[in-house]
Amino acid sequence: MLEFVTFFFLVVPVTPPSRIHATGLDAINAVFADSVGWDDIANQVTTIYNELPASERSNAVIISAYYGVPGALDVYGNPKTVPVAISPQLSDWYWLPDHLTATDALMVDYQPSDVAWMCASTQLITHLTVPYGVKGLEQGAPVTFCDLKAPIATVWGQLRNFS
Repeated sequence: MLEFVTFFFLVVPVTPPSRIHATGLDAINAVFADSVGWDDIANQVTTIYNELPASERSNAVIISAYYGVPGALDVYGNPKTVPVAISPQLSDWYWLPDHLTATDALMVDYQPSDVAWMCASTQLITHLTVPYGVKGLEQGAPVTFCDLKAPIATVWGQLRNFS
């Protein structure tokens, strides 16, 4: 019976988000860690985007190395206040929108040196924070602004992420 109870708490998300880090579940189960704070992540990315100069916002896209930011923005974001958010991770790579004409990108989970090859200029803006100290993928994720050298469709294949 003890094994069942232990197994149950490791695979079923019954622990409140505020206790996941305190109980160490974020270190044991990455699914728990990566599912905490999506509303906070969506709010942070929206704020960062809205604080960009209007000239940079007008033709920007949000690119995240992992599915979390696009997922958070799809669920908690407002499509009227942020541009499309995409990810080259795993099968998300196949969902690059047709006719994407962005000339700038807000790059989440990319250091400026990671994307210098595709950007005329880069600027590290900030790092994301996940509430409760949970150690998910987005905890401390860098957010870099990129002035694109070429259309996204041209560089998309080189961003592909199999992790």
